[in-house]
Amino acid sequence: MNIIAVDIGATNLRVALFKDNKKTKELKIQTPKDNPSFLSKSIINMIYELSPDRDFNSIGIGSIGPLDLKKGIIELAPNLGLKNIPLKDPIYEEFRKEVYIANDAMAAVWAEKTLGDGKDKDDLAYITMSSGIGVGAIVDGNLMVGRRGNAHELGHAVVKFDSNFICGCGRLGHWEAYAGGKNIPKVAYEMAKEWKGEKTQGYNLAINGNLTPEKLYDLARKNDEFSKSLVDLLNIVHAAGISTLIAAYDPEVIYIGGSIYLYNEDLIKPYLLKYIPKYSALGVPEIKMCSFGDDQVLYGAASIAINPPITIKKFNILK
Repeated sequence: MNIIAVDIGATNLRVALFKDNKKTKELKIQTPKDNPSFLSKSIINMIYELSPDRDFNSIGIGSIGPLDLKKGIIELAPNLGLKNIPLKDPIYEEFRKEVYIANDAMAAVWAEKTLGDGKDKDDLAYITMSSGIGVGAIVDGNLMVGRRGNAHELGHAVVKFDSNFICGCGRLGHWEAYAGGKNIPKVAYEMAKEWKGEKTQGYNLAINGNLTPEKLYDLARKNDEFSKSLVDLLNIVHAAGISTLIAAYDPEVIYIGGSIYLYNEDLIKPYLLKYIPKYSALGVPEIKMCSFGDDQVLYGAASIAINPPITIKKFNILK
């Protein structure tokens, strides 16, 4: 079976051809941000480049959101600054192939269940720690989707109800507002304004709004006092968010991916295991790195097309 898999991220757009559950070819460009219609046009062009003869069975898309699966659109992409981005209709009209759409983290957890480490598990969750915070969950073997496709949007769970930190979605106090990669420089700046310790390299970058996630974790690993304190704060935020996830879904295992976690597990996982018990009334499930690394969402997109869950299929069946 040949499948086209699409990973729509806040930074990159990736399209790959899968044969027999394995990625064989891939294209990557910067995600278009200028016009809502450019995204589907770019995907169509990339599909033709990968498969000029249209020799594939169906198309799976894992996308940032929130989504409206009834309409087949990205309803809001805060990290792109765009709304109401059409996906399903233009791609279906072009290829007349089945098109299945899911949130990227929702697709990623389905990859674990159908192709990865979670094949023998019926209760599992996935978290992406990247530009934003995304969550996907499977409960009793069923992929959680919801009425429009947003039952997983726990990156927008409130971790501090009296916060002034504005998330990209425009609301206050969200997990992503603190720990999403795009928001970390703002959090660092606010922390630097109140900092009483040594004015380290991390502090100097933060007070000028330039402490990126990459620099933050690199400096924390080098024992920079300010950076270590900020990483500790972010780990507490993650623990609070994950405790909400545990209360919502009661998973046996949580898989984590996304660039921030994949490259910094040593500075995150031990502290999640330390802090989650302070917040979770249901204990701490097993926490593992995701099975497919940087390709997790691509494998997720492929998995929803290879073996469409009924909760996705109800939205994505052909007209």
